This record gives sequence, structure tokens and C-alpha cells, in this order.
Amino acid sequence: MEVIFRNVSFSYNHGLKNEKQALKDINLCFDSNLIHGIIGPIGSGKSTMLELMNGITKPTSGDIVVGKYELHKKNFNFNKFRYDVGLVYQFPEKQFFCNTVGEEIAFSQKVFNKKNKYLKSKVIKMLKMVGLDETYINRSPFSLNGGEKRRVAIASVLISNPKLLIMDEPTIGLDNNSKKKLMKLLCTLKTKYLKTIIIVTHDVDMLYEIVDNVVVLSKGKVIKEGSKIEVFGDVDYLNKNNTPIPNVVKVEKMIYDQLGIDLGYLPNMNSLVRSIVKLKDEKEGVHHE
Repeated sequence: MEVIFRNVSFSYNHGLKNEKQALKDINLCFDSNLIHGIIGPIGSGKSTMLELMNGITKPTSGDIVVGKYELHKKNFNFNKFRYDVGLVYQFPEKQFFCNTVGEEIAFSQKVFNKKNKYLKSKVIKMLKMVGLDETYINRSPFSLNGGEKRRVAIASVLISNPKLLIMDEPTIGLDNNSKKKLMKLLCTLKTKYLKTIIIVTHDVDMLYEIVDNVVVLSKGKVIKEGSKIEVFGDVDYLNKNNTPIPNVVKVEKMIYDQLGIDLGYLPNMNSLVRSIVKLKDEKEGVHHE
């Protein structure tokens, strides 16, 4: 599902003395079936953009189109839209209120009045999709660890089979193991289930490993956009604009500046270490079978 911003601006308290502009003249296209990242300093407009593309708020000016839905139109009916677009909030598990995991995942079907005699089977399918199994179905969601809670929250959104998944800081509060499992899940949702995923986050190390494209915001404007290689490769520009840079990119740049060695795209620090070891062994004449 494609997301298009055409000359979109948004101001809080529009028309009042304390009006504050959060986004100004945004023109973007988030292509279908890819993972997109939105980054930028605090107050750059990331959360506002997320709320606009999910229809929580409407733009002060400009048009927003999500798939076949034109969000900017008056009297827009959100019922079908809510079923096609899933939003996973930061710390979504804090919104749990059902007694069991199964009830929590199935809840949206009741909200949308979806009658399904195979609902239990569908819930189990969602659990398996997020890397859990049917033994979780009768467990209390409040008894799970942080990573399990996050995956249950995602399953409760995926049961509606949304074409677009929007995520706000999905890795925050997760340990390293839970983060890796979540990243693997997001890649599977893109490649196997053809979801379009948009992630708002400060976790640029995670983004660099799994996203396709990146949008950089600063003071309500898009200052850079493109593939992750193009965006994160411009280290000097990102530093100048107070934008976080993946650790692996920082080290690669240091190696290039000092030794003139271009290691190419390496998704994480583990792959960087392996490349450095390989270079060292080649220099010393060590051969690996």
C-alpha cells in the first residue's frame, strides 16, 4: 500500500496566537511492499507525520493518499481504512486489558464486527506469524516478557491483515534477543506477506539493517530522503543536522578515512567484525577452508 504526501503542512492550534507549525510543505511517496524509516531529532515532526498518515489528525493543508483512501477529504469514512492500516504504538502492551493473549489478539475482530467461526484458528495463525505458538493463547498477556508482549501487540494488529503497518519506536524497551526476533519478523512481513511497513524510530542501527528507504526530518521539513545507503552514507551531512548515524557506518567511515578501504554495505557490527578479520587474515596469508 502506497502512502503519498502532497504539499502537506500541519500546525497545532491553527489560526490561534499560539499556533505552532509541526510540518511544512511535505512531498513524499512511500512505495508499496518496502520497509521505510523516518528519523530525525526530537521535535522534528516524526510523530506528527505518523499521526497524519494514520488519520488520527488531518493536515492543515495539502493532500494525503494511502492506497485508495484520500484522507484529506471531508467526511472521510475511516471504518474500512482502519482495517487496512495497522498502527503499533510505542509500548503498545501498556494498552492490554484482556485476560488472555487469545482474547487480546481477537479483540479487533469484535470491534470491526467480524464474525468468524474459525477465529481461534486465526488467532493461532497470528501467534505463529509473530514467532509464538498456541500455548500462549490462554496465558495472561501481563505475564509475558517485553519481547513477547510486543509480538502479541503486533499480532493483534495483523489479525486484520492490514496492507500497511505503521510502527512507533518498535524496539524501545526490548533486550537484544527480542529486538533481533522483531527485526526478523518485520523482514518476513515484507518479503513473505508483502506488507508495507513504516517505522518511526531513533534506533538507526536497527533501521540500517532492515529498511529499504529512509526519510530524515528536521524542524518539520524533509531534509534528506533516499535509499539507506544514500542517506546514511552522507555522514558529514547527518552530523551537521544532528541526525543519529548507525555505528557500523561510523566505523566504516573511519576505516575508509584512515586506510582508504571501502568495505561496502555491511548491515551490522557483527558483519563488520567478520570483514575486518577476513582482511587481516588475507594480509597475513591465512586461508580459510
